[in-house]
Amino acid sequence: MTRGERSLTVLVVDVSPVAHGHRELQRTASDKARMAKGKNSVGPATLQELLSAVQAFSSAYSSLERDSALVLIAVAGGEVAIVHPRKDDLDDFFSNPENIFDSRKIQKDLIEGVAELVFQSAARMKNDEDNQPISASLGAIASAFSTSLCLINRFLVASNAGISALSNNQSWNRGDDEGVIAALGGNDSDAGKGSSRNKSRAWSPRILIIQASDDRPADYNAFMNCCFASIKQNVVVDGCFIPSSSADQAQTSPYLEQTCDLTSGLWLVPKGGAQSNNALTEVLLSVFLPPRTSRNRLNLPAINKVDFRARAFDTGALLDMAFVCNQCLSIFKHNPIGRCPTCDAVIRSTVSKNKKQRA
Repeated sequence: MTRGERSLTVLVVDVSPVAHGHRELQRTASDKARMAKGKNSVGPATLQELLSAVQAFSSAYSSLERDSALVLIAVAGGEVAIVHPRKDDLDDFFSNPENIFDSRKIQKDLIEGVAELVFQSAARMKNDEDNQPISASLGAIASAFSTSLCLINRFLVASNAGISALSNNQSWNRGDDEGVIAALGGNDSDAGKGSSRNKSRAWSPRILIIQASDDRPADYNAFMNCCFASIKQNVVVDGCFIPSSSADQAQTSPYLEQTCDLTSGLWLVPKGGAQSNNALTEVLLSVFLPPRTSRNRLNLPAINKVDFRARAFDTGALLDMAFVCNQCLSIFKHNPIGRCPTCDAVIRSTVSKNKKQRA
């Protein structure tokens, strides 16, 4: 990070209740068996340990550079929310983020926001349990990724580096939009209250995604579109996938791994003892805390081999050859019959089309 840049990090943490509930049961059984043999725990990390590691990372990040900015986003199943800053503090935060950097408030916001989000996700899953697909219990990482890019662009717009379709200041302050634009709403006149030194310094953005659940196959297009947008905006994406040691669950996230490689980010999959006994905190501090410009002087994990094969949208299986919908570009192992399961477009048979051309 150069003298003319300020560090901006959006941290996405996966707190999906189904994934962490399964891990909690597995951890309890594993610890009981190992304790009987006089051995220490080897994970997997519980939700409490994950949040403790994120709190430690946030505190260290705020101490590293006081005029940096940190935004926390939580993902619980299909629910995504900005947990820091809280909704009432958003306007002030986007006006002068470096002036309200309080590590204690960050930790409080994280715990309160995650608790509310997990409760909301669990309630929705209970109400829709009969009609809800299995993938709904997995983290909506693509949605959080997209929200992160929106947040980063808001900072870039404030520093005259981002892209905005809004023509005047009143558009940012409209009160009838409860979506992402309203969440990003900040009064540019208030931003003038900040120091002129900071106003002239550009942001150095990155996204750190801590994922604990498997990829959602139907999110492939959205995830890759966010990846390409990150490359366009020079946003580095770091990924930390926390695997479960059970044999029936994926041990990596191909979508996130591909994104980290394409954006020149860091990728790490801590396993076994690296998840328990506060080891996850050490991983976040030693690997993901250093700023971007210092990475070439550190011995950090490298991505040696990345599997860029596409995955089927319906099964998640890796494919060398696939059928692709010409409308939404969804990928399938077998040619869909009738209509595309993703966009409901009519599937036209190649054979009948050739016969028609010959006729």
